[in-house]
Amino acid sequence: MSEAASAFLAAVERLPRERYPATRSLNAAFGRLHRILQPKLAPHLLPLLVRFRAFCVRQAFAIETRVHINPTFRLLLSTRIIPPGLAFVAAAASTVYVLRYLYTNALDLLTNLVGVAYPAYQSIMCIEYSELAPEQVYPAECGGGPMLDRALGIAAPNLSSKQWLMYWSIFGLLTTADHWAGPILRMFPMYRIAKIAVLVWAQHRKYNGAAWIYDTFVRPLMPPSSSLAQAQPRTGDDAKVEVASVDTAADDQPRMQFSSPMVPSVWDSIGGAVPQPAQAR
Repeated sequence: MSEAASAFLAAVERLPRERYPATRSLNAAFGRLHRILQPKLAPHLLPLLVRFRAFCVRQAFAIETRVHINPTFRLLLSTRIIPPGLAFVAAAASTVYVLRYLYTNALDLLTNLVGVAYPAYQSIMCIEYSELAPEQVYPAECGGGPMLDRALGIAAPNLSSKQWLMYWSIFGLLTTADHWAGPILRMFPMYRIAKIAVLVWAQHRKYNGAAWIYDTFVRPLMPPSSSLAQAQPRTGDDAKVEVASVDTAADDQPRMQFSSPMVPSVWDSIGGAVPQPAQAR
């Protein structure tokens, strides 16, 4: 883990300072702190310091990357009225203050913002760009090539329709539970925090919790797609051709599995007793 963090910090040093001033400045500040603490810390604590430094610098790099991709922020930075480093620090401090205020005085609003803002953005991206290649949606902004991109952790956004359709189903279910069982749920002091944690887990690109819930619990309950195709009635010569093509495909290909390690499929449990079309005589 510390090797990956060291590789990331080394890649940050190759970023252009005029494009990523906050990331380079934060990395330099952590470098000075690392040199001061290195003689005083125990050897087994140094890898933890490196990983913490890489985590903070990675967050700054991710924010600056998205700022340069967004045309509105790109226009604001091009005016040069405020230095980019100062603008980044001011935006980060304002964000921390707003989140702290919402957590103290408006936890319900904070929960809804966490559950709606990023998923709504990703859903719009999925609608507009799901048919494009990843490099067309999120091109390399550093000019360092694929190896530098991998070291920096640059990846295309999650444009899976399954992920975001299932996420909005989960969000709607939790919102309905809040509406009908709100007074009971609010008796638990950590309910809002737990709900925020679940929403972050369901939408985070590292975990893709919504897609995992679909694959584990929902998909085993759905009928196989082959049974839906076979349910269409056919008559005459069309029925003979359809049955022959289905039988040939069934002999050549293995039967599709619709179960998961945790939840067996109801369609697999009946022994493949999916209605088949009658043979034409």
